[in-house]
Parts: sequence; structure tokens; C-alpha cells
Amino acid sequence: MRKTTLLVFLLWVSGFVPVLGTDFASLFHASLGNNLQVQASRTGKAAAESLVKASRAAYLPQIEAEAVRVGFDKPVASLIPAGTFSSQAMIFPIMEKNFTNGRITLDYLLFDFGGRRSVMKSARAGETAADLKLRSTIRQTALDLLNAYEGAQRIQEQLQALKVARTAAREHLRQVRAFHDEGLVAASDVYRLEALVADLDAKLAMAGAGLHSAGRALSRLTGKKVDAEKLDLLPDPVDVTGVEEKAVENREELKLLDVSETVHKLNATTIRSQFLPQFFARAQYSNTTDEFVYNQSNTSFLVGVKLKLFDGFQRHYQRRSELLHAEQTRMQQRDAKALIVLQVGSEMDRFAALVERVAALKQRLKSAKENYRVARLQFNEHLISSVDLSDAITLRAEADAGFHNAEAEWRASGLRLHLLSENMEEDFPWLAN
Repeated sequence: MRKTTLLVFLLWVSGFVPVLGTDFASLFHASLGNNLQVQASRTGKAAAESLVKASRAAYLPQIEAEAVRVGFDKPVASLIPAGTFSSQAMIFPIMEKNFTNGRITLDYLLFDFGGRRSVMKSARAGETAADLKLRSTIRQTALDLLNAYEGAQRIQEQLQALKVARTAAREHLRQVRAFHDEGLVAASDVYRLEALVADLDAKLAMAGAGLHSAGRALSRLTGKKVDAEKLDLLPDPVDVTGVEEKAVENREELKLLDVSETVHKLNATTIRSQFLPQFFARAQYSNTTDEFVYNQSNTSFLVGVKLKLFDGFQRHYQRRSELLHAEQTRMQQRDAKALIVLQVGSEMDRFAALVERVAALKQRLKSAKENYRVARLQFNEHLISSVDLSDAITLRAEADAGFHNAEAEWRASGLRLHLLSENMEEDFPWLAN
């Protein structure tokens, strides 16, 4: 037991422990924690939350402190010209010593006709948009994972069919060589089956390389090593009715465009508030060591209003731009809705066609297997040549791979419909089915 544990530990340290027997759900949940794009979206959401907290500062007073040290290289004096009070000019010193001056100022915006409220609402809308982008990233990651998973399974099924065909071809190659030694078949029959075995070996090598590449793609998406040769079958499709309505209701693209329209309108409101007066209050405390100042410490209070009279029509055109962007977003939302309906509808058509294709290819596989069984018996009785036998082997391999590929596509299409339409919540109840 200790030796086994040590061996597993050493393999883990070396990075050679793959994930065995994985299914799509476990890989998907692994991608939620390890996929870099998902992590980046979560960071973006945290950044948006910080902006919401920053926007609250608009309702709080702004406090500033200032301290300066004033120094003179010469005394500061006032000159009274000659003839004013006396026949000689007179000099009176004003400042001879260095001094320090400090002040604390508190400013508070009393009213700005909704400007601060619009800024805070815009920040909250940004937080909502960041959450929608996170869900959109999760959805796209799941779709990418499904594409890689489906591709790996397609190669896996092809690999299995090629292995069965190669085993059959090698078995019959030995049989044909024995017939040739007995003078029952020509040498060309031997060469033909040798060529078939070599072709199957070449296809197996390419399929194996493709499967390793698919495993690397899955590892990138999940952040963990994945053995693409031992992937579980995708689950059977469940009820896919009403997916178009669900997609229109749940897809993040539409919600993001709605939030974007809201943000543009809020920005226009914020700019509009800058056209109007702003009422503010200020309290300031100052203190100095200047001996020529009678009240060295003082506190002042004021309530005021400020209004920017002219800025070259800058804010006018900025507000107009925001309103036009809001109108543009409404148009984009209608187009995005049509694209989503088209995307889901096309996948629905493909899913329905795959149901018929699976049934047809299942019948083809059944016929190909029976054809191979009959061809093998006929070849043993010297009723057909090796050409017919090779064709039977090839036909069975193609039918086997075609059926299982179509079945994998059917399962993937059903799952893809859910990925395109369901709500990307944390518990993902639709994935459990």
C-alpha cells in the first residue's frame, strides 16, 4: 500500500497523472474554478463592485488638508516715499520671520439635480453588466468545452472502429497467407490485405495524434490533465421544447444591451445635471504662526451655488452622443434577439435531422455487420475474392464509426441546445439531467 501511494505521489509530482473516466459535468465544474477566462471575468466583476463602493463617495463630504511653510531670504517691508509724512523715505518691516500656515477644508455637495444619483446608478448597472459578462463567459466556456469534448469523442469512436477493423484485417491476412501457401488464392490477394492493414495502421496513428490534441484542448479549458481516451458518453438529450423562448429570456447578450442602454441614459442625465446649478456647503479651519495676523486661527462657514455658464457646447454634444448611443443599443438588441432565435432554431433543425440520421446509420451498421459476417463465410468457402472481403471490412468500419459519430453529435446537439438557452446559475440544475 505504501509503495502504491509513493508511486502515485511521484507520478503526480512529475505531472503525469491524468484524470480518468471523466464526464462532461465534472469537466465543466472544473473549468469554473480553473479556466483563466472565467477567472478574469470574476476579477472584472470584483472591479465593478469596487466602482459601486467608490460611487458612494459622491454623497459624502470631501475633506482636504493643506500645510505650507513660508520662508524669506530677505525681510518683507513696506516703503513710504519721501514727502508723504516726512522729508525722508521710511521703511516699515512687515514680515521678518518664517511662518507656517495650515488649513482643513470640508466641502459637501448639497444638491445637483440628480447628477450623483445617476453616477451611482450607472456604477450599479456596471456591476450588473460585469455579472452578466461572467455568466456569458461561463456559457461560452461550456460551449467551447462541449465542442472539444464532442471532437474528442468523435475521434475516440473512430479510433475504436479502426482498431476493430485492423484486428479483423490482420486475422484475415493470416488466413489469406495460409490460403496462398496452399495455392488457393493469388499473391495479389495477400498484397491487397497487407495494403489494407497498412492503411488502417496509418489512420490509427493520425487518430491517436488527434485524440492527444483533443486532450490538450480539454486540459486548457479545465485547467487539469484530461485523458481523452476515457471520456464518458454525453447524457441522452432531455426535453428540448421551448428552448427558443428560454434563450430569449436567459441569454446575456440581450440583458447586456439592455444594461448598456440604461447606462447611456444615465450618462445623459449626469451630463444634463452639469448644465444646472450646484449647491454646496463649505467649512474651513485655518491656523498660522504669522505674528502679523491678528487672529492666527479661524473657522469659516459658507453656503454657495456655482454654475458653469459656457463650455463651448461640449456637454451639449456629449449628452446628444449618449442619447444616440442609447438608440443604437436598442437597434442592436432587436438584431441580437433575431440572431439568437436563428442560432437556436438552426440547432433545433440540426437536432431533428440527427435523430433521423442516427436511425438510418444504425440500420446501415446492422447491414454492414451482416454483410461482413456473410462475406467472411463466403470467403472461407472460396465463393468471393479478397476484394469483396476487404470491402466488407472497410464498410463495417465506416458504418461503425459513422453511427457512433452521429450518436455523439445527437447527444452533443441536445446538450448544446441547453447551453444556448438555460440560465447560467451557479448550481446549473439543467446539467444534472
